[in-house]
Amino acid sequence: MKIIIKFNIIILFIFFINVKADYKINFDNLNNIFEYENYNDFIKDYKANKVPKVYITNFLFDGVSKVKNMDLDKPSDEIIIKVLNINSADNYELTGTFKGMISINTNNVKGEINIILNGVNINTDSKKVPAIYIYNKNINYLDCKVTITIGKENYIEGGRLKKVSLMPSNELTKYEEYYSKKNIDNYRNNPNYYGVYTSKELENILFAKVEADKKGLKDGDPYYFYKASGVISSDIDLSFNGDGYLKVVSKNNEGIESKANLSFLGGKGDYEIISYEDSLNTTTEKIDDNTRNDIVIDVNSLVARINLEAKEGDAIDSNGKLIINGGNIYAFAHPISEDTGLDSPIGIYLNGGTIIATGNKADEIDDSSQKYLYIKLDDSIEENSLVVVKDQNNKIIFAYKGDRTYKTLLYSSPNLDYKSYKVYSGGEIKGKETNGLYTNIDSYRGGKIIYSSDDNNEPINSTDKSIIIYIIVLVIVLMGFIISSYIRSKKEKEEEF
Repeated sequence: MKIIIKFNIIILFIFFINVKADYKINFDNLNNIFEYENYNDFIKDYKANKVPKVYITNFLFDGVSKVKNMDLDKPSDEIIIKVLNINSADNYELTGTFKGMISINTNNVKGEINIILNGVNINTDSKKVPAIYIYNKNINYLDCKVTITIGKENYIEGGRLKKVSLMPSNELTKYEEYYSKKNIDNYRNNPNYYGVYTSKELENILFAKVEADKKGLKDGDPYYFYKASGVISSDIDLSFNGDGYLKVVSKNNEGIESKANLSFLGGKGDYEIISYEDSLNTTTEKIDDNTRNDIVIDVNSLVARINLEAKEGDAIDSNGKLIINGGNIYAFAHPISEDTGLDSPIGIYLNGGTIIATGNKADEIDDSSQKYLYIKLDDSIEENSLVVVKDQNNKIIFAYKGDRTYKTLLYSSPNLDYKSYKVYSGGEIKGKETNGLYTNIDSYRGGKIIYSSDDNNEPINSTDKSIIIYIIVLVIVLMGFIISSYIRSKKEKEEEF
């Protein structure tokens, strides 16, 4: 798998060196982009299949109507937002400052859509919509490839699109059995919230349909719905590339979210994602072997950080595999909730890069080609507390001072080598640090030991497991050889008598 991924990275990198923009869009001057002045003119062109490849609206369209902000306890209201709409396979270079959102329609589009961010500042100025939404009815749609390439410095801030029910208004009684006695009255008394569209209208919805878990549906939870949880959200595979800088800030939810695969490729580029829930997330749970929900990372640097004012959140959360092939990766989960820096129910693979991750629970690391150290403590390390880890020779492996509390600390790097280690808290340190991780240490003194791998049932990482398994197999083979030699020798002696 790793060889194939790196081969694809090389191809993508060569491609983007030579990519040329078919459309150059300067947000500071949008006079050359067609804008619909009213909804009726747009609907007329949409039904006649005459909308331009690129156009501007003052609303977000879902294939049936303007998207509304849906709330169970108050009337829904139309979302008024300037939208740059893209619906063709071309290269789009974006520059300048934009107050609004970008929507990219990939339904029935074949080819590659390349969004080149070359010094943009995009802010929705609203918590109700994402800054970039790539949409499709089918989360497994593969005829269109979408890549966001970053050049220069780019800043994107936005919200999320809340759940909009996709339960047919003419079939609501069919789903009553999924709601508990506690919530059934709200379900029956709010048909306008749960039944937004008729079954016939639902055929024309352009966004991906999400199915909720039947168990324990709460007030406001439709069984079927569409949503876009991140500042950048995609219904299909989404890749990032380029050698620039991208900062993504969430106003109220996730950072970058995909319902399919999410990839950061090329071994270049610097990313910073700050969110109120998962900073990176592939949201689709595994259904079968065809489910696309992996996260692959190979960058220069990536910081995934949960906002300290949030209630919960993993830093990097993959519902499929989580594969890190390179880069300086900083993943800081929520300081109190039972979340983690790196989260995956399928498998976490560390194949390259320098990785530091904190949280309050620990997902197991799978057979990775790079050695790692996973510290799991009973008591929390408080914010701004210095932690220093030394090996069996009293040599410092790494040091870290975080801006949040945590109970688990993961560290991995290409040169990591240890047999045992001790964890020190406090003391005085001098050196260079980035995002709390000290990369160069001039001196350290003081501190007290709070953990020793020699005194605990320390989990052995995958690299050491392979060595131990090899030794066990070798011992078994040798024992078998000795026993068989002994039996053969004994038989020979018996035959002599």
